[in-house]
Amino acid sequence: MAFNIYRFTRVSLAMNTGVQTVVLNPSTTSISVNGPAVFAYASADDTIATISAANYFNPEAAIYDLEVGDLILTVGSTSSTILQVDAKSLTASPKTISTVSFTVSGSVDTANIVDGAVTNAKVNAAAAIDFSKLATLTSTNILVGSAAGVATSREVTGDVTIGNTGVTAIGTGKVLSAMMDDNLLHYASVAITASAFNGAYTTPVQLVAAPGANKLIVLDKVNLLMTYVGANYADGGVAAIQYKNTANGAGVIASTTLSAATFQAAASTGFMFNTGVVPQTFSTCVNEGLFLSNVTGVFTTGDSTFIAKIWYKIVSSV
Repeated sequence: MAFNIYRFTRVSLAMNTGVQTVVLNPSTTSISVNGPAVFAYASADDTIATISAANYFNPEAAIYDLEVGDLILTVGSTSSTILQVDAKSLTASPKTISTVSFTVSGSVDTANIVDGAVTNAKVNAAAAIDFSKLATLTSTNILVGSAAGVATSREVTGDVTIGNTGVTAIGTGKVLSAMMDDNLLHYASVAITASAFNGAYTTPVQLVAAPGANKLIVLDKVNLLMTYVGANYADGGVAAIQYKNTANGAGVIASTTLSAATFQAAASTGFMFNTGVVPQTFSTCVNEGLFLSNVTGVFTTGDSTFIAKIWYKIVSSV
């Protein structure tokens, strides 16, 4: 499209036309007189880029009105802007006029920025905003995305701690056996009542749960620590660690064995079971837990309690 005089309106009321340069005779000193005139121009057919291009306002209807420095409030088909006359030549053939985007000198202070008006798009990608411009963060806290997706100050809790120098540490007693890789040595501690020990012949006591499909527990050792209460254990039978909770010691033995007399002492004592040498067939051992069992008989009368300390690995059977 092209300039259309019917869309061109003078807004300023002053009769003088734009800023003009006057040379004072006989001196060569020049001065600027008048203020800039203000015009309005709108086109539903031309983009701002088209209207801003050089020589768009060349028709004589406009070129004789416009002076360098004049402002044109411009509405195009794409957006709106303010143009300022940059250059004008009435001697060229054809006569020419060019504009530039109007820029405001100085700065905009805080009072003149609408609250909430500065969007992410207004921040330069290379702004590199200094951390000191953020709100104060409590020492050792970190920013964590909340459920609503908002960065929120949170204290680091749980298994690890963090200092204000960025150094992390694992808390005391936080690394549990369940966190370890199956190929590493695991550990468990199980309390055993006197009643459970007496009944282990018919109801073996679980020490380690079944590990899962295609996995086999390999026992390393068990320390069975007895706290003597007042009554000795009597009778009983050979004690051992076995796979599966089969009664009467019918599970596959996973450890060395200890005789019944070993547990009949009248004092607090520790007992050691080491890994066994009995063949561990897949059908009876894979995905089976470890149990303490009285293999050959039931203990009676004893009231001492136990804590079993178990070390073991989990290996794949495939």
